[in-house]
Amino acid sequence: MVADTHLQFTLQHQFFDVLLDKISSLICLESLAHSHYHRFINQQQEISRCGARVLYGGKFYQLSNGTKTLYEAILLTNDSEPLFASLAEIEFFLKKHSMHATFIELAASQTVLPCFYKKNMSLVTASLLQQWFNFGPFGFHIEWLKEMPNYNASYITRALLYLDKSLSEKDWLLGYGLHSNIMPISDNHPTIHQIMNSLDICRPICILDAHLPIAYVNDITAELIFNQLKGNSPFKHFEAFKKLLDEQGGLFDQQLLWLIDIFPEEQLRQQASHLLTTIDDILYKSKEAGFSTLLVNDTHKFSKQVIDYYQQYALPVKVVSDAINDDDYEVHISPEYPVEPLSPLRTLFTTLKNQTINKKQPQSLQTICAAMQNGVTDDGGYVVLSEDPFNVYKEDLLSIHVLGKVDTIDRVS
Repeated sequence: MVADTHLQFTLQHQFFDVLLDKISSLICLESLAHSHYHRFINQQQEISRCGARVLYGGKFYQLSNGTKTLYEAILLTNDSEPLFASLAEIEFFLKKHSMHATFIELAASQTVLPCFYKKNMSLVTASLLQQWFNFGPFGFHIEWLKEMPNYNASYITRALLYLDKSLSEKDWLLGYGLHSNIMPISDNHPTIHQIMNSLDICRPICILDAHLPIAYVNDITAELIFNQLKGNSPFKHFEAFKKLLDEQGGLFDQQLLWLIDIFPEEQLRQQASHLLTTIDDILYKSKEAGFSTLLVNDTHKFSKQVIDYYQQYALPVKVVSDAINDDDYEVHISPEYPVEPLSPLRTLFTTLKNQTINKKQPQSLQTICAAMQNGVTDDGGYVVLSEDPFNVYKEDLLSIHVLGKVDTIDRVS
């Protein structure tokens, strides 16, 4: 493994821009949009048909200036801000204004609090990589709620053998998000590079690390790279090239660009053809997870075109460009790189788990919302949780179920 652990793999890394250059050369946005069935065209019409609703029976928190206030009920309408009050006060308000509302009773343990925001997301790159296999501790598609307790070389070995059987003969085994910094390192544990070459897998393998600008490749991929470099290669023999990879543990930093020319174009073209559908899935899963806004930092020309395409429609969550037009601007990614976990409570868990806090001390709701919103003032709606996180210990936060956003919900079971 390389020693320069201070280097951070960012979504503004040149590798991702060049990868998107290749994707955009293989397929254009017009062809993607032509065959894409857009789920969000009627979204706004469906929302506008919702009448006034009163949620009661659970716990309702309103945050203002860093403080929380607990209420008995909430009134939701399409034309005004949510009204927090007692149930009697809301009933009086409805009667005074001759309004009719649907009353929805929550379980006593269910809790309503402000929606969450996801920052520093590169939506288009994330959507492309979500079609690769995720080798992080949350499973191949980062859908598991809890980290695997034994995230080690044995897991990577089993995962590679399992995934190899699921691919067609010509496909590469492409992956990302391998958390090298939390895997045990010692002379008794083989490196990822050694694992790849010890397995009976007769196809190219490439997996991007979650924390370093490094790509783990097997000898089949290495030979393809060496042959592609030809006269431009700084190595006279393949053995010299392989020795470098053995010492580094894989391709490092600018060497990742060598992959672009040898990536399988047909496989990339198929993945690109599913790009918009994958973005749809991300938006819906984000909504289900309680996000109201995605602050995206997509800066590539092709990515911006895709974002502009989506911003024509009423989306289930807002997509707001948070990018800075500066060549020197870099967004340092969180450990969940680069496709963030879709659960806001999982994000919170990652934020807090390394802090020195008594495990028996519950985290305050104020801490939870501050960690999620991080200074964003637009409330963007409210989310229904299965239980009150104020009464839950830190290690139990991941088990809290997000039921939905209260500004679009019709019924909570």
